[in-house]
Amino acid sequence: MKLANLLKNIKIKNSLTSNPEILSVEFDANKVKKGSLFVSLKNEPQNLLLAIKNGAVACVINNEFNLNVPCVVVANVRKAFSLICKNFYNCACDSFKIVMVTGTNGKTSVTYILNNIFKCCGIKSAIVGTNGIFFDNKQLYYGLTTPDPNDLHYYFNELKKLNVTHVVMEASAHAIKLCKLAGIKAEQIIFTNITNEHLDFFKTMKKYANTKLNFINKNNTSLAIVNVDDGFGVKLLNKNLQTISYGLTNPADSFAIDINNSIMGLSFVCNVMDNIININSKLMGLYNVYNILAAITSAVCLGLDIKKIELGVNSLVSIPGRFNKYLLDLNNLVIIDFAHTPDGFFNVLSEVRVLRKGKVITLFGCVGYSDKQKRILMGEVASKFSDELILTTDNPNFENFDDICSDISKNVSVPYTKIFNREQAVEYAFSKLEKNSTIMLLGKGAETSNLINGVKVPYSEISTVEKCIEQFYNVKKGVNNDVGVI
Repeated sequence: MKLANLLKNIKIKNSLTSNPEILSVEFDANKVKKGSLFVSLKNEPQNLLLAIKNGAVACVINNEFNLNVPCVVVANVRKAFSLICKNFYNCACDSFKIVMVTGTNGKTSVTYILNNIFKCCGIKSAIVGTNGIFFDNKQLYYGLTTPDPNDLHYYFNELKKLNVTHVVMEASAHAIKLCKLAGIKAEQIIFTNITNEHLDFFKTMKKYANTKLNFINKNNTSLAIVNVDDGFGVKLLNKNLQTISYGLTNPADSFAIDINNSIMGLSFVCNVMDNIININSKLMGLYNVYNILAAITSAVCLGLDIKKIELGVNSLVSIPGRFNKYLLDLNNLVIIDFAHTPDGFFNVLSEVRVLRKGKVITLFGCVGYSDKQKRILMGEVASKFSDELILTTDNPNFENFDDICSDISKNVSVPYTKIFNREQAVEYAFSKLEKNSTIMLLGKGAETSNLINGVKVPYSEISTVEKCIEQFYNVKKGVNNDVGVI
């Protein structure tokens, strides 16, 4: 594709001196090859020179340099990168009905619930999110929650070839801030909630919240579906934007009544803009009532059949890494959940404490880049609802493990054990099981690695648990197997 065609809808500050054919778009100088367009996100001269040496035939920058290839000068390189990638991959995203989900907690669950509704309605749909890019139960990509624009638009183009018509995707705060979603117009944006997260990057809750709230506007979507029980969500109702609300406490367009919550699942009745939907779901917890409401409201607004929406929710057995239950003998229970914030901890642990009467052992860690206050809060919440803690690694990267544990344990009031090796920590948790015990394994979910000292060490919580079940019980158990009576 010619360079000039890639620059469609992008304001440039200079005139093109030539119009070379572009064979690929790269932002990593090491991946540049002959015929590449290099987008210099950091505007570092050494990267520009390396890119040209590797074969770049043009560069996109935010300050003019004296280079021997055409240079495109733009005001916002990251935004330009996203638009260029969209153009390079034939604007494939414009062919989909896209539902974005943004918020601190619940994004992945909402995408899986909505995708299963689409499946039951006979709609060809794909998921883009924390667990990867999925179509027809096949994982096409695994990496960032919101992939970098060159990857994202490449897979949009591949999904179009597969005749996908709907995409439900997570919109992370980092992706919004870094303009990864520029040029993508959503049919709907679902707002779940905002709680303490990513302050290492955003520094203040105000900046973090405003990043998400400001993204939800007429330029990016035709409709916002908003949790009005969240204080930040209420602010969206006052914007010049069409909104549909959902909630349990405040008056809302979509709400639930007759909620029955057990360790085996949820049942309740939804009123979604006067459409009555009966839910009997294997998902559990009040937080999943919100997630289901969000997905159902989205589906109703898309005009989908009510009975098929109901089937889509009720037929979903589990969400990878989200409250995955392993029921063992002696009425013991092991739960894997991706909860990795103080609010996420409160949601899952408070539910378990109410629904389970025996000993609760909670295993978790904190990422190396998390702020000290977040660690302290996570330790406090875990301590409040657990009888014993096991502190281990969760992507510590270069941070000292003992320092992380010191922060976590500052206000912990129950016994705790520190074990660096996460697999050994899980084995230790199994060794502590006694009748009616519950092991809560938090933070990793369906992740497949543990970032330690700059290296992604292969690790699967799911595989580790199943190995421990075989080792300690001499049987192979699968997720959500109903063994014993709860």
